[in-house]
Amino acid sequence: MKKLLLLAVFASALISAEKGWYVGIDGYKTRSNITVSNGAVSEKQNLKRNSKTLKAGYYVSQQGRANIYYQRSDTMDDTNGYLYGLGYDYLIGSYPLKPYFGVLLGYSKYSQPDLTMDGGFIGANMGLNYAFGENFSLEGGYRYMRSNASGDFTSSASKAKVDALKNWYVGANYKF
Repeated sequence: MKKLLLLAVFASALISAEKGWYVGIDGYKTRSNITVSNGAVSEKQNLKRNSKTLKAGYYVSQQGRANIYYQRSDTMDDTNGYLYGLGYDYLIGSYPLKPYFGVLLGYSKYSQPDLTMDGGFIGANMGLNYAFGENFSLEGGYRYMRSNASGDFTSSASKAKVDALKNWYVGANYKF
């Protein structure tokens, strides 16, 4: 009976160690595929910029974590960009090095003096996470997001639409 009670206490400690709140930060390069059109003429553009993401979330198990995040983009001189949303990642395995894949859903807004684009996005990510003990981990991966963000130029009859956002990233997480 004592062994069974000791086993139950040990098992509950392991389960609770798997769950917990965490915060993280990522840094990376983001590429936006944008279509600019004016009537019958359209042009595809690829914009590159530095981005940073702050996230807070909860490990629901050893293999799953949910998060909310805010990403800020350093774009051209007078352009501001951000996105925020929800994500869920599935971590594969029980070793310190775990591949993962996940889904993203959110809202984005980019503005410059003569254009504001905003709209929703849905995406996926995959990467590798390496845990240094129970509280600290590093990760790197790739995100791809399809977007319906669009807007009109104030200085002309042109329109712009964000087709996709893509980024490679490196980040760190701390689990409480």
